[in-house]
Amino acid sequence: MKKIWKSSQFALFFLLAAAILIFGVINPDILSAASLYSLARTCAVPAIFALAIMVVMILGELDMSFCVIGAFGSYATMYFLTSYGYMDVPLIVIFLMSIAVSVALQLVNWVLIDRMKMQSFIATLGMQTFLKGAVLAFIGSSYIYTLPTAAVGFGSTYLATAKYASGVESQLPAAILLTLAMYLALHIVLEHTCFGRKLYAIGGDADAAKRAGISVSHIRFSAFVIVGVICGIGGVVHNSLGRCSLPMPTDLVGQELNGIAAVVLGRGAAQQAKGTVIGTLLGVLLLQFISNNLIMIGVPSYYQDFVTGIIIFVGLISQSYQRKGRRGKLRKKEAQV
Repeated sequence: MKKIWKSSQFALFFLLAAAILIFGVINPDILSAASLYSLARTCAVPAIFALAIMVVMILGELDMSFCVIGAFGSYATMYFLTSYGYMDVPLIVIFLMSIAVSVALQLVNWVLIDRMKMQSFIATLGMQTFLKGAVLAFIGSSYIYTLPTAAVGFGSTYLATAKYASGVESQLPAAILLTLAMYLALHIVLEHTCFGRKLYAIGGDADAAKRAGISVSHIRFSAFVIVGVICGIGGVVHNSLGRCSLPMPTDLVGQELNGIAAVVLGRGAAQQAKGTVIGTLLGVLLLQFISNNLIMIGVPSYYQDFVTGIIIFVGLISQSYQRKGRRGKLRKKEAQV
């Protein structure tokens, strides 16, 4: 319990609770079940993609293409299925097709970073630019509003419904269960398997990990496969909830920095290879909660990034002071010994 109390994740949870309380005082509707369902819906997709960038950052790398890859994989899948009339394929087939495309693209990133020794930021930024042009030039630029039946059914399945005081309804999508299942699965992999420990070891010091007998290249390969799987799933969930497929959706492509910010908030500033699933989820919840509810209380859109940036700085500074306090206590104990 004492360890949890002093963790960066607890500090982030406290910041989230404080934000909920403050916004709730300003607008009581924010504390309603309808607002909670709305938050869950808006978090479902960003939370999935935050998992993808978290895995890359645990490796000590940076990926600027993960959102584009998810969008590309899902759009290519929907374009193929709708163009050839495969409207009744099972949902699992849709997911597998999107995953296959996304994994293939992430493995190109792996080749560039691991085999060709390119800087991850430059390599993935190039991949992002390439895919933005490729999807429009070689696949299509039209919006797909008629998705396969299974995707529409998945996106329109709700666990519960609630109303705001104004009478407007808000639904809790079943897709949130898939998001939570992915978080649980990755938490188990990272915290309770040898593979997870190797990921953290490589992110901490790849050379030391190699000297310790870890096959750095193979672990990176597996990590990029996992990232591709996450991106493929995220793209289909995005299309299903939106009930359409766009070649370059603006609410997904271009939001890479939000995912990175969520991971950084969740792990604490400058903590190399310390990304955690719980911290990332709290980071996503905080950023999405602020973004959603600034709109509800009537704050103009051009102030939202400013306020979000302040919250990020407050979170990182509080975590930084928290770590300094722990280091100070450790030094006192060492001096006493």
